[in-house]
Order: sequence, then C-alpha cells, then structure tokens
Amino acid sequence: MIIFENNTLKLEFFISGMLQNNSYLLISKTTNNSIIIDIPDNPIELINATPKNKLQKSKNIDTIQAIITHGHYDHIEGIDFAKDRLGDINISIGLEDAKYLNYAGKVTKLKKLNKIINKDLELEIIYTPGHTAGSICFYLEIDENKFLFTGDTLFPGGPGKTVDSKSFNKIYNSITKNIYSLANETIILPGHGKSISIEESKKEFENFNFHNLLFGDISWNQ
Repeated sequence: MIIFENNTLKLEFFISGMLQNNSYLLISKTTNNSIIIDIPDNPIELINATPKNKLQKSKNIDTIQAIITHGHYDHIEGIDFAKDRLGDINISIGLEDAKYLNYAGKVTKLKKLNKIINKDLELEIIYTPGHTAGSICFYLEIDENKFLFTGDTLFPGGPGKTVDSKSFNKIYNSITKNIYSLANETIILPGHGKSISIEESKKEFENFNFHNLLFGDISWNQ
C-alpha cells in the first residue's frame, strides 16, 4: 500500500510474517535506488516491489540498502529470502543489536551515525534504546510530510515490550525526549499495526502514571 508519493519519491508499506510485521520501502523515482526498512518473514510483496537488476544481482548492492529498527527475529527473518532474490545488499542495524544478525554480507553497525543516505534518499537516525539495547527509529521529511519509522519502540497505545524496569526507563526516556520532541504532525509508522500521529500519541500519554518498577507490556492508559 502506498503511504506517500510525489514526483521524486514513493513510500510503501507491506505486512508479512506470523506476527503481522510491517515493512516499508522507500523508492527514488529519479535514481530507482531504494531503502528497505525491516525484513520480516516471507516478504514476497516487499521484494517484488523493490527496484532491482534481476539478471545481474551483484549490481543491486549499489542501489538497495536495508535498515533494521531492531534485532528481534520477526523483523529480520526474511533476510535470507531477500538475499536469494536480490543478492547481497548492505544492511544497517544498531550496534548492540548486530549480534542478532546471521548475515555474511556487509553490515553497518550504527552507533553515532546521524543519517542513512542512499544517493538521493536520506533518513535521519534517532537512537531509541529500551525495547532492545540497539533499537533505532528513522525519520523522513519530504515536502511538508514527516514520518517516523519506530519499529517496536512506540505504537498506538504505548511503548513496545520491555524485559525489566531499567529497560522501561530507557524506552520511556527515548519516547519522551527523542520522539515527542518531533513535530506533532509527524506520523508514527510502527513495526506492527496502524499508524498514529505524534500529537495523538501525546494525548494518549497525558494521563500515564509513571512508576519506576514498570516493565513488560505497558499501555499509556495505565
């Protein structure tokens, strides 16, 4: 499904895998270069929609980049499928989550880099630890439209699952300081489920009662 399209760029999203994961595809209409955001299991429609050289797969490494919001299996288990269809591609993931990957191709471990750039495509990196130590969000601004790919850091209704109170404190800070500082009209595109604006998410958050020992599955209406 197309989320946004203009004369230079197209943004699409796809659903696949047992956990109904969202993946996203950003395509330059000028260069045909692309950025894939997360690769869940059985990503047939995602890979079919990705511009590629079918006869010389080795050339795809120059035009296709994949970025992973975090290393949990349901966001990366389609990588072997993608490699079979596309050949080797460059993959970027948070430094602390790189251990989840079993990929022999080029892996960029993100720690201090501020942007992902693929020719005329550019995404800002926002580091949001909590759901995992290496969780990352990616911000896109095109014309007057603003999008944030949040993986499992933030959904409609609240944050992603955390394993202990220390992790929840991290995800809470990531959301309140790094995500809620973005413009209210920014659209959150999560790793599962529907989108929501930051303005709407902040309204959900207004009555949240923070406790230091919270963790696990949390919703803002607690």
